[in-house]
Amino acid sequence: MKRSQIALLLALGAVCPTATLAQRLDTGSPPARDRFVPPALSAVLPGAGQYVLGQQRKWLYLALEVGGWAFYLERRGEGNEYRDRYRDYAWNRARLQGGARVDGDFAYYETLTQWARSGAFDRDLGATGVQPELDPATYNGSVWDLAARIYLAGGAGAGETDPGYPSALAYYVQRAYGPELLWDWAGAPGAQAEFTRLVDVSDSRFRQATTVLGVVIANHLLSAVDAYLSSGSRSALRVRAVPLVGQGAHWGIELTLPAPR
Repeated sequence: MKRSQIALLLALGAVCPTATLAQRLDTGSPPARDRFVPPALSAVLPGAGQYVLGQQRKWLYLALEVGGWAFYLERRGEGNEYRDRYRDYAWNRARLQGGARVDGDFAYYETLTQWARSGAFDRDLGATGVQPELDPATYNGSVWDLAARIYLAGGAGAGETDPGYPSALAYYVQRAYGPELLWDWAGAPGAQAEFTRLVDVSDSRFRQATTVLGVVIANHLLSAVDAYLSSGSRSALRVRAVPLVGQGAHWGIELTLPAPR
């Protein structure tokens, strides 16, 4: 007996005596309580309800379950691997290493794909307080430029005597990147493009994992509904895999429900 068959039998055996249940369901009018056993099994393990009902399509549900989780774990693993790679790449090629390494969140690394330089956080370390970056071509400079347009009547060059300066500075400090997260791609031609590629690959892998997780959940629901309908009438629902016309080697699932009488 194959390992998948043994695992399925063990899962079912822990819940109910399958042979007795299948005999009761074969009577044509199963007790209401028994009708809920197959869908409950399928909700936990797709194909389990179909197994106790003696339906061959149990293998289709089980294959989707195993294949779905395998693909999900593989995509998540690759997403994490590429995330580590682009973080290391940014640290080695662009980050200004003034102390212990600090990794930012995903939004931070997206910003690195869009801006060549962060600029300084405090352009004059010898002065009291934070002196914002003034170059709008840098990320931090663009933050200060926006803060000045919002709060300062005199623009980015306004002095600290401007009534709106404290609000503008607070806006800047909250949104600009500090000394531990500064970067500069200027000294590494082509490095930012390679970094962007790594980020895109990682993000793509995570999105694929999320998509297939939705398919796994849908497989649980479909198997449960199928088992519930089939436990009342063996002809209630037909499920089969069919090739998609014009889609190459892609396949889909065809559901057939009887028309109401």
